[in-house]
Amino acid sequence: MRKRGGTAAKGGAAVQRGTGAKHGAGQSSEAAQAPRRERRPATYARRITRTYVILLTIVVTVIGIVSVGVVAEYLIRSKQDDSAQLMGDLQDSFKNNKPDWDAWFSSSYRTHHAFVRVNVSGQGANETYYAKNTKRFLKDTLMTYPLISHVQYQEDQGIYYYREAVVKKDGVTVDYEIWMSLNRMVALVKLLLAIIVFITLVGLLAGAWATSILARRLNRPLAALTQAAKGITAKENATHQEALPVATGPAEVQALSIEFNRLLATLNAQVLRDNQFVSDASHELRTPLTAIRGHASLIRRHGDAHPEIVPESLAVIEEESRKMQRLIESLLSLSRMDHVQVERVPLDLTQLVADVCDRYATDQPPVVALPGGLWILADADSVTHILLCLLNNAAKYAPDAPVTIDAVSGGGRVVLRVADQGPGIPDAAKAQVFDRFYRVDSSRSKKIAGTGLGLAIAARLASLSQATIAVVDNQPHGSVFEVSFEAAAMPH
Repeated sequence: MRKRGGTAAKGGAAVQRGTGAKHGAGQSSEAAQAPRRERRPATYARRITRTYVILLTIVVTVIGIVSVGVVAEYLIRSKQDDSAQLMGDLQDSFKNNKPDWDAWFSSSYRTHHAFVRVNVSGQGANETYYAKNTKRFLKDTLMTYPLISHVQYQEDQGIYYYREAVVKKDGVTVDYEIWMSLNRMVALVKLLLAIIVFITLVGLLAGAWATSILARRLNRPLAALTQAAKGITAKENATHQEALPVATGPAEVQALSIEFNRLLATLNAQVLRDNQFVSDASHELRTPLTAIRGHASLIRRHGDAHPEIVPESLAVIEEESRKMQRLIESLLSLSRMDHVQVERVPLDLTQLVADVCDRYATDQPPVVALPGGLWILADADSVTHILLCLLNNAAKYAPDAPVTIDAVSGGGRVVLRVADQGPGIPDAAKAQVFDRFYRVDSSRSKKIAGTGLGLAIAARLASLSQATIAVVDNQPHGSVFEVSFEAAAMPH
């Protein structure tokens, strides 16, 4: 009956486990179908708090282990000294092959916390002597576990320090054994551990709370910066003058907000330049398109009645379409330069300028006055294109005056100079002549052929070769365009 009852119970238990398994499977499938909770982002305050808790735990653990180890070592050494002293007193009180317990107990107060057994053998003597309570101590001990040197664990008794000394004299062997209790030491170590654990828990809780508050306080400037950035992003009619508030402290957040504002200013300036570029390009394309449409309309309306206007209108249409083609090609060149990288190699600037001037077709050839041995680090095609842009610009504004090309070197740089004798450029416009579609005198520049992109292309090519370009006044009149290249050593 018991076996059957036991089997039924087991079967019932099996049924219950199976049902529980199915139910658990259903719960797991429902949990799998349920949407996972999104993990909260690790904030600056949370990271600081977690780091504090980890560091404090490690430090307190190390301090606790070291403290307990030092205290335990000190107490064991103290017990070792006490046992040595008691062993000496015990041997001194042993007379006529018999210990004098009264003399030994009166030798030190430590004797009342020790258990002693003395075995005497030899010359017909075979006796065992026990100090007070020692027999009961040894009788109650069921098993002894040796821990470290001279330290034993007595079951139902605790931890004791054990010392033994064997003395042989006149054919008699005396075996002295002393057990000294370490239970008070263990209690002291436990109390020390409890204090350390309590202090650790209090320090973790209070420190984590204080650290969290401090971290949130330190994080306020960053949070304010983030909210300001979100506010700018959420604005529907954001202007190009938007800026983040500059924090008063700490210094890192203040520097970050300043750099963010600089970045915003750079991006806003780039957006404004792009908008201006689109506006200028549309304006430049509108002029030839208007001329082409006007003459096409003129031919359609009056071409049959006045055939003499057709050749003239077709010539205008062809000329304006060429202007559009040149403008579009220049725009494409500028667009490609925004994503191109050139390889700088040592170049003989004197020879390169001579080759360009030899191929440059003009009624007034440039005057070249370059010394030999001028080597620069640049891209040959870029330097050629820069020089052609500057020569074409000089030819447009001073077609009848000679153009002078020279160069100076010093300080690890080589400066190529292209000087003309044109009308010159006002000081207020010198920083803008390299902008796209910029003309110094718009009314006068309409009479001069060009797209207004030549100097912009030259400036972009110069930056690709890590060179700089600038314009200064020529004396007595005119302008000098200076392109500064990095000097290079002459290859062997």
